[in-house]
Amino acid sequence: MVDGQQPQTQPQQHTDQYSRNLSYPDQLKNQAEQIMSTIRMLSEIPKSIATLRRTYRGEALYQDEAGNSQWVQVVKPSFVKLDPYTRKPLKKKIKNPEGEEIEVYIPNDEAIEEILSILFMMGMNQITPLTNLDENTVLDDLREIECKLAGLLALKQVAWGLDKELLPIIMSKIKTPIQDARYLCVNGGTMKALTQQVSRIEQVLEGGKEMKKMGVSPYG
Repeated sequence: MVDGQQPQTQPQQHTDQYSRNLSYPDQLKNQAEQIMSTIRMLSEIPKSIATLRRTYRGEALYQDEAGNSQWVQVVKPSFVKLDPYTRKPLKKKIKNPEGEEIEVYIPNDEAIEEILSILFMMGMNQITPLTNLDENTVLDDLREIECKLAGLLALKQVAWGLDKELLPIIMSKIKTPIQDARYLCVNGGTMKALTQQVSRIEQVLEGGKEMKKMGVSPYG
């Protein structure tokens, strides 16, 4: 060392290198939880069809004081069976949970299942949210679906027992779930999020391997 010069500090390459690769148990746990949350969200999409079936049938879950539960009709179903001669909704008498005899509408289950199959194919499945479509394409698809759906409901109004006054509302009850599912795939947002989460876990695991190679522990 030359007289009068200050000793140069050596760059802490070793420290900087492993500090960038440090990983902690919480990191791996948090990333794994995010992935599981995304997977649960995708798996719940087709399951929601069962909920929509009850909605279209106008039903809600009733639970008595003993904890017994059953589905009961609380509103007029979106699709009902009609008398072929009078075109009035068909009803039947049943006993409600309190034992009282009441009249309820007969749901048109054939129509309901047809609509549910359309919902599944048009987006309420586990594949559609993982696709990559730009927003304009999604909007064009939604407009096309809405036009075809409007034509179908108009054509099937009598056969499916649709209430003419409630037709716009029924239309919204069908197209909104499709719209929600379709928007999950705009610009591949769902797939990108899932890929990033997997990539972060890989980085954490690789960081742990590097620490072992250098004999460094994040726990001191």
